[in-house]
Amino acid sequence: MEKVLNIILQYSDTKEERKQLKNYLDKIDEQLTNFIGQLDLVMKQLPITKYSLGYMYLLAAKASLKRFQNPELILMQIQTFLLQCDPSQVSMSIDKFFFLCRRFVTISIREKFSHGAVYPLKIAIEKIGRSGELTPTHAYFLQACLASQNFSAALPIIESDVFEIDTKHTKIKIKDVLLYFYYGGMIYTGLKKYDEATYYFELAVTIPADTLSSIMLEAYRRYLLTSILSTGKAPLIPQNTSMSIQGMLKKVSKPYEEFVEAFRSMDIERVGICISTYMEVYEKDKTFGLVKLVRDNLVRRKIQRLTKTYITLSLEYVSQQLNMNSTQEAEFYLLDMIEQGEVFATIDQKEGQISFHADPEPYDSVRVSLELNNKIQEVIGLAKNLDLLDEKISTNSNFIHKMVIKELQGGGNKTEEND
Repeated sequence: MEKVLNIILQYSDTKEERKQLKNYLDKIDEQLTNFIGQLDLVMKQLPITKYSLGYMYLLAAKASLKRFQNPELILMQIQTFLLQCDPSQVSMSIDKFFFLCRRFVTISIREKFSHGAVYPLKIAIEKIGRSGELTPTHAYFLQACLASQNFSAALPIIESDVFEIDTKHTKIKIKDVLLYFYYGGMIYTGLKKYDEATYYFELAVTIPADTLSSIMLEAYRRYLLTSILSTGKAPLIPQNTSMSIQGMLKKVSKPYEEFVEAFRSMDIERVGICISTYMEVYEKDKTFGLVKLVRDNLVRRKIQRLTKTYITLSLEYVSQQLNMNSTQEAEFYLLDMIEQGEVFATIDQKEGQISFHADPEPYDSVRVSLELNNKIQEVIGLAKNLDLLDEKISTNSNFIHKMVIKELQGGGNKTEEND
């Protein structure tokens, strides 16, 4: 390892020297793991900023281990490297840099240190990615935010426009793109931003592919649920989903397809039966919380329908109409909806009666007009982003090349599943 150290020290000053250093390190890369016990000592002698390229190869060799005697040390080393490394040097071996980022989030989650990975990975994105460009580190960053439940930290990234997917510059793969949109949808779900969550899940489902991946499947199941929470309507499969994927999605999503159909019927009892039938599936898929929210959404919609038909009702009648266990449950929903401004009513608890009132908001104020205009602009912005991304993928020379080959040879572009 003394020879490796001397070469790193000697060939790190100029761009031309670093090219020679990279060629040397590439040749001995697989051998570095044979000297795991000496790597820490060598790295201590290399200031990170000045010797970023050589340091990265040594650190990546250490990070490639499956287990560590001192996991806190490797986490600290990668964290410090991401914060101090020189972008011009690490970009010379971008795949090695992304490997370190991936290992960082994997080890962090395993060691319950995901909160400590969020900021360094955000800095890594800023150092290596161009504005509007999607990189593999975007997905790793969102994964860390999701694992640590630091949803707010992810917002500046997922709210930024993504216009460029450059496979040559970033070595990004379709799995990285899928994970970015899937994790983004999960984060928006955690923030109860169901419009945005649905949009991101839809992007994951509609990415061009001929083979269904587990990521697309998970995104589709959540798309069905967040779409209901967003619009209050039972959704159809996204229009831009490839035909070969549509059939597979429906075939393996029976518990969710039946749940959507139950919601479409507006029959609370049918929805309840569906939940009982597939509860173990929903719990295993970690979607049970969303499923319950959808049922809750249906109950509230049914109550709102009652306000358009009746002026006065008994709590007992409401509980019967909504298939509730007691009048107390009906009263609980009504009180919460009154507080949230979803219905306008007063409850006479002594008589067990509800009196519904007209909406006191005239909807002609400046405030309401501004809110409506802001919502319209948000929808327009989301639509533009989707169109731009669709155009980028469709006009990408690599994608077109693959599609041409598929047409000529009868093959297909398969979605990657493994690292």
